[in-house]
Amino acid sequence: MMYALEGINNRTNHEWHLFQAINFTYIPRTERKRFAKDWMRIMGNSNNNVKFTWQLVSRKYPFLKHAVRRYFFKPNYYIQNLVEIPWEDAEKAIVSTFAKDFSKKVKTSLLNKFRRVLGRRKQFKRTGKFPKRK
Repeated sequence: MMYALEGINNRTNHEWHLFQAINFTYIPRTERKRFAKDWMRIMGNSNNNVKFTWQLVSRKYPFLKHAVRRYFFKPNYYIQNLVEIPWEDAEKAIVSTFAKDFSKKVKTSLLNKFRRVLGRRKQFKRTGKFPKRK
């Protein structure tokens, strides 16, 4: 978990009941253990400053922005069976999510964006004009 928001926004008057967290099932399995070790090491060195740790780690792991998710925690039926994992067991819990692996979805979306950019460049080289976006 990175942070939680609860209350009413002064500008919009919208009510917020959510927390933002890294969903490790969106990180490729080969990177999870290495990421967990780096996160825990940097978090310990930065006196548990999540913002500072995020800046350092996100530079090394650019795919992290696709793994961040927001979850509503009110009403209570949105999230059930919450379990807090002790710091000592965090690495084991992160790597153990074998059955749930959505990292292919993230890789595919990144690849599609890359292909679109290359397609636009190829068309520019052919015609001298960028195609209109849909």
